[in-house]
Amino acid sequence: MTKRILWSMFSIALLAAALMAALVVAVQYKAFENRIVTELNTETSYIAAMLPEDNAARADVLASLSSRNRITLIDPSGTVLYDNTQPASNMESHVQRPEFLAAQTQGAGLSVRYSDTSLEKLIYCARRLEDGTVLRIAATQKSALGILSGSIFPILLLLALLAILSILLSKATAKRIVSPINALNLDQPLENDAYDELSPLLMRMERQQRELNSQLDAYRRKQTELTAITENMREGMILLNSKGVVLSMNASAAAIFHVSAADKIDGDVWAVTRNVTLQQAISAVLEGKNAEVEYEEAERHYQFMANPVLQNGKAVGAVLLLLDTTDQYAAQLSRREFTANVSHELKTPLTSISGYAEIMRDGVAKPEDTQRFAGRIYDEANRLIALVNDILELSRLDERKLLEKPQEVDLLAVTQEAIGSLSPAAEAKHVRVDLQGEPVTIKGYPKLLFEIAYNLIDNAIKYNVPEGSVRVSIQSEGGQATLCVADTGIGVPEEHAPRIFERFYRVDKSRSKESGGTGLGLSIVKHGAAIHNAKIEFASQVGQGTTIRVVFPHN
Repeated sequence: MTKRILWSMFSIALLAAALMAALVVAVQYKAFENRIVTELNTETSYIAAMLPEDNAARADVLASLSSRNRITLIDPSGTVLYDNTQPASNMESHVQRPEFLAAQTQGAGLSVRYSDTSLEKLIYCARRLEDGTVLRIAATQKSALGILSGSIFPILLLLALLAILSILLSKATAKRIVSPINALNLDQPLENDAYDELSPLLMRMERQQRELNSQLDAYRRKQTELTAITENMREGMILLNSKGVVLSMNASAAAIFHVSAADKIDGDVWAVTRNVTLQQAISAVLEGKNAEVEYEEAERHYQFMANPVLQNGKAVGAVLLLLDTTDQYAAQLSRREFTANVSHELKTPLTSISGYAEIMRDGVAKPEDTQRFAGRIYDEANRLIALVNDILELSRLDERKLLEKPQEVDLLAVTQEAIGSLSPAAEAKHVRVDLQGEPVTIKGYPKLLFEIAYNLIDNAIKYNVPEGSVRVSIQSEGGQATLCVADTGIGVPEEHAPRIFERFYRVDKSRSKESGGTGLGLSIVKHGAAIHNAKIEFASQVGQGTTIRVVFPHN
């Protein structure tokens, strides 16, 4: 803008100077011409008045005159009789000259002729004498171009001075004009005290700034929300452009690949993982295809989903999602194992029942064996019922269905009820069960707490030695309530300890079946404790017994 103002003012100044010079030259030129014409007319009148009637005498008079102008005497036929610049005999006839013809017809004539070579103008003034002879006087005047060429140096000097002066003034003026504009506060357009002509622009800038700030705030909110969502996602997410450059990577993705997100952003995605399966999926998605694969890394199972971002049918980017499916994978394995175990556990008593029933139906059994076979059928049926009940209980706990609202429960009273229910089993096994403690109230589910105490005490009785004992205690300390069941039974080998809470897991399968165990009791205890946010502590020594403590938080 400064340059435009500078050049505009400089051009205007030069143009004004040129126009002024042209006007001055034109005015002076016209004034000089008028003065020359007046002088020629006056001089012609004076000379004509003093000339004698004889042409020879006239030539002598004219020759005696001292004049700076050209004087010519022409007879009525156009022949030059005298010329003060060159011999008359060498001159051609002037019968066709405009000034001669005008003088012959009108008594006086004026003619102007230009010389392109000498850049001069010749002014001819002619007067007819009484005998028809014509007196002509000519003066030379420089043309406008001639005057200009003769004054070119002063004019150029003047223009140079004018140019320097105009540049200096233009700079100063441009600076004064531009300074308020450069000093504008664009953050607060309406607070500027500038030219009135800028008011519409400043008002428009204010409106646009409000709109931009509103859009920017909305963008920032969305960006903050997106960042908060992606950074707190358990799933890993990576955004790529069409060339496979990482645009964004959340913390979960960085943790999965054991890399730093800051180091990998704006880098090549191939540097993030060297897994061939994933690289093939990424290559496919960059070509515009969806890809979904599963892979394992560091004992974790992941599901990798890659979707292209399409624009006009062309992939301009990609979104990569990584889901940690380790728990689902483990649950699936557990369900398959559970299904297999359930099938096996149900098949065993059913096969036994079917076999004994077939023997009795075909009359193969002796009369004295019928009662024994019926007893076996009854025992297997009871075992089957217990197994089905435990499976249903576990299923209910898995889905947390049919649970009433939690309420205040006396853990000591629930434990006493469980011991009462197991008294016949303890007497049959000759195992003494002792209960110690005081009433402790916790918030929970009465039926489920009963199941926990029942299964722990039931296992302590089943896997005890004859004349053994079970010590049950209820304690409250440190803001926690503890149910502890300790027996003097066979104990659990150390290598089996981590798995005893798994479904259908038995340390000694033959002994478990003899004792009527389903292999689901401790699984029910584990699930019940989890629902109550309780912690299970296990300790056992082979041949000395087992101690299991369930620690409940108070309310």
